[in-house]
Amino acid sequence: MTKYIIRRFLVFIPMLLAISAITYVMMVLLPGDPVTALIDPFSMQEGISQEYIDKQKERYGLNKPIPVRYVIWLGQLARGNFGYSFMTGLPVIEMIVGRLIPTLQLTFTALILGTVGGIVLGVVAALRQYSYYDYFLSFISLIGIAIPTFFLALIALFLVVLKVPLFPSHGWTSELGVYNLWDNIYHLMLPAFILSIELLATSTRFARTAMLEVMSSDYVTTARAKGLSEFWVIGRHAFRNALLPLITISTMRLPILFGGALVIEQMFAWPGMGLFAVRAMVNADYPVLMGVAFITALIVLVSNLLADILYAVVDPRIRTGD
Repeated sequence: MTKYIIRRFLVFIPMLLAISAITYVMMVLLPGDPVTALIDPFSMQEGISQEYIDKQKERYGLNKPIPVRYVIWLGQLARGNFGYSFMTGLPVIEMIVGRLIPTLQLTFTALILGTVGGIVLGVVAALRQYSYYDYFLSFISLIGIAIPTFFLALIALFLVVLKVPLFPSHGWTSELGVYNLWDNIYHLMLPAFILSIELLATSTRFARTAMLEVMSSDYVTTARAKGLSEFWVIGRHAFRNALLPLITISTMRLPILFGGALVIEQMFAWPGMGLFAVRAMVNADYPVLMGVAFITALIVLVSNLLADILYAVVDPRIRTGD
């Protein structure tokens, strides 16, 4: 198992380098540059000399060829930093860490809610196939998949924040600079639930389909013929074999949840990476954008690794190569 994980992990290094290189080139080739973003619009109207612009580009190293700039960025990455923000001059890693924790808290809470809740609801729906519960759950799942997350957030803000103030409208704590666990959970409940709805609906439908397919398998019929209890047949034989597609859905949804969290953060004023990334895009702050892109790519690769590990745990044939 350890060798299997190490082999999978070693594949990450060239993939991460390739993703970062492609992202850097595409980002630099986009219209606009940090120097123009830093210049006051009123000063632009009065006229800025080309000499001044050239000096500013030299100051930030923007006059160097793209490959040289990328190698310089890699050198900073090797020292544990993503460079320094053009806008603030602060190390990007320090700026990201403070915002990454709230984003991960929101993302992983939504992942747990969507995965666990979806599996439970889907398994129950499969066991009660064609019942009123099954039809109702299928209908609700389709609605959850069809309606965009931002629209659900707008409905929630209107109903349970504005009309019936059950939840706070913004922030992750009530007081700035004062952290309280229960207060944080209270602020987390609504945005995390809204973010988890699509995954919850998707997991429910996949869990139902996977369980129905497994329940009709020969080995399940054989287990019942041996006289095993229904609980043992479902838990030990059916559910374990139905986990593989559910693992794929859950782990592959993590990067999508991370991207969706950026939108939810904007709507609930959650102090994560959402507003941070948007400001960096507007200001063409390349080091900050590269830091955000690198973290996102790392999450995608970790999701793939997690899926491979869970596959190997559920089905030993995968790690042995059978």
